Amino acid sequence: MSDDLVIERRGEGDRQYLEIRGTLDAERVEQLAHEGFEAIAAGSSVEFRLGGITSIDLTGALGLVALAREAADRDVAFRIEGYPAQLQTLLEEQGLWSVLAGEDDQ
Repeated sequence: MSDDLVIERRGEGDRQYLEIRGTLDAERVEQLAHEGFEAIAAGSSVEFRLGGITSIDLTGALGLVALAREAADRDVAFRIEGYPAQLQTLLEEQGLWSVLAGEDDQ
């Protein structure tokens, strides 16, 4: 299955929303990084809506972790909504789920 990655970004005041649909993998993670870093730079709160992700690999999952860490470094609130179970499984195997889940393990 070769779903394209579709990222729709919108802002409401200082809050940024990214609706992500399709396949998030190594071939498409650069697109996620570009949109995600722009959203983080533009707001004080960013919400990633991941319910439309049909497939994700470890590289795609790590791209989300990198964005969560960037948001934390910039003191920008980071939230995910509607993620596929595969995302949690991939990140738990790496000990990184807490970064996206908003738990402070550090």
